Amino acid sequence: MRAKALAIAVVPVVLGCLPAGTVAAHAATATYYVSPTGSDSNSGLSPSQAWKTIAKVNGSTFPQGSTLSFQGGQTFTGCLVLNSANVPSSSASTPFLVTSYGTGQATVSSDCSGDYSAAVTADNVSGFQLDGLKLVNGSSTAAGVLLENQDGAAATQGLTVSNSDISGFATPTGSSSSFGGEIMILGYAVNGHSGPLDNVVVRDNQLHGASVTAPDGPGVYGWGSGENITDVTVEGNTVYNLGMGAKDAGAGITGDGWDGAVIQHNVIHDVGANVTSCGGASGIETYTSNNVTVRYNEVYNVQPSPAFTAGCDWDGIDLDGGTTNSVVEYNYTHHNAGSGLLAYTSTVDSKVWGPNTYRYNVSENDDWGKIQGGLMDVVPGAPKNALSIYGNTFFTNVAQSTKSTASACFNFGYSAGTWGSGSLVADNICHLADRDQYGHPGQFYYNAYGQTGMTLSHNLYYTAGSPTWRWGGTTYSTFAAWQAAGLETGPVWGDPLLTSPGSGGTCAWTPSSGTGPQPCPSAYTLKSGSPAAGSGVAVSGNGGVDYYQDAIPGTPNIGADAG
Repeated sequence: MRAKALAIAVVPVVLGCLPAGTVAAHAATATYYVSPTGSDSNSGLSPSQAWKTIAKVNGSTFPQGSTLSFQGGQTFTGCLVLNSANVPSSSASTPFLVTSYGTGQATVSSDCSGDYSAAVTADNVSGFQLDGLKLVNGSSTAAGVLLENQDGAAATQGLTVSNSDISGFATPTGSSSSFGGEIMILGYAVNGHSGPLDNVVVRDNQLHGASVTAPDGPGVYGWGSGENITDVTVEGNTVYNLGMGAKDAGAGITGDGWDGAVIQHNVIHDVGANVTSCGGASGIETYTSNNVTVRYNEVYNVQPSPAFTAGCDWDGIDLDGGTTNSVVEYNYTHHNAGSGLLAYTSTVDSKVWGPNTYRYNVSENDDWGKIQGGLMDVVPGAPKNALSIYGNTFFTNVAQSTKSTASACFNFGYSAGTWGSGSLVADNICHLADRDQYGHPGQFYYNAYGQTGMTLSHNLYYTAGSPTWRWGGTTYSTFAAWQAAGLETGPVWGDPLLTSPGSGGTCAWTPSSGTGPQPCPSAYTLKSGSPAAGSGVAVSGNGGVDYYQDAIPGTPNIGADAG
């Protein structure tokens, strides 16, 4: 992905514009009910005394620890606004819960519009929890859920969105902002007060559009002010049918301005169908973030639809500009139009990319459109801090019949340069069965500018065609020539005897189970007699287990099946 600057329009947002007649505060832990058969003149404190409208909710004041419960199976029109005016005493230790009661999920159909509108806004409400609701865009509303802190000096803490179905939200037509998507997390508040957020959880939701080409923006998006969004967990979500706009630069899940985060056990597919520019889209992306772990996810069909017209990216997982101290591990990417794994190594606002690690991932038939040029891309330049790439399995048998060259296994940069000290490319399998329009397979490395400084060690290479390694001004066309060049320690040549390469397909799993896609795809385990078995090199601090969660021995196998 191309590094990008977000142009954010700073506009005044009025907090707590509430109608007269707010209810008196009740005892803590009170439950308030809302039903289409209720009345706004009721107390709201029982199903038989339910309120009727979202307007009544917005105009009421709630004690700390309250529950706001909408009748399941019913639809409520409006945009719910909760902030320090109507939830004045919020606390992470006594959550404010918005949920459904009775049978099924209640639906909130938004009726607000504008650049920073949302079906549900939680602004400086510590302990805010949204659980078990359906949110749909009934107007020209930008976001499904907006989490922000526009007036607090201390971090707003303990924010959770879970078990909900959120769909139909995108940047409004004609808007000059990049604000829009199913869940927006903002540490850069749009009124100019960039209040921090801490302990944010997005768990077990369905975040989606109505079809592959729906205009829906990212599933999870937003941006920080520096790295003022801390301790974030995004897990168990199913994210799909996010067609986005032509110039959208987000991802199915985007971490921007996060410090300390885990993105795990999510499935993301069919993202970026409408994008025709560079800078997006991705399945999972981090930007100006620190200490992020991306693991156990399945990402596929990030691609233009119905066909490519213009643009670039559509990668699976991207540690983008300004990302530091982060790890991408145990993920399965497949059938993405761009690279499965992307390291976009740019410096952003003096924040130097890296050190970062990619390990024990499986990539099947990524970069099918030769959008990026490699199954894994390290661009635009040599990483200034250490980049470690080890224990991954890359396979493609895509026939790129309209391309003059097929995808490389690794594509390194658009310029010369020296990688940061300690950089490593080791124990990876590159099995290339792809072909260009002339019937030639891809190159194992496309390092045309001769980047240096990384250690190459014990990678396995295989193609049934004529192999090539392009390194600087030299193309090596035999394995013997590559060995003789002395650029790599202990390279291995031969069919890795993968169980069923090319048939990994789409996994059958439930993200909310929290188990990840393992052991899918079993197609990339090693058969008996594989030259990859016991042929790797030990890597310090390797995480202890491989893709299949088997313990890694002192001398590992090459590839994701390292144990």
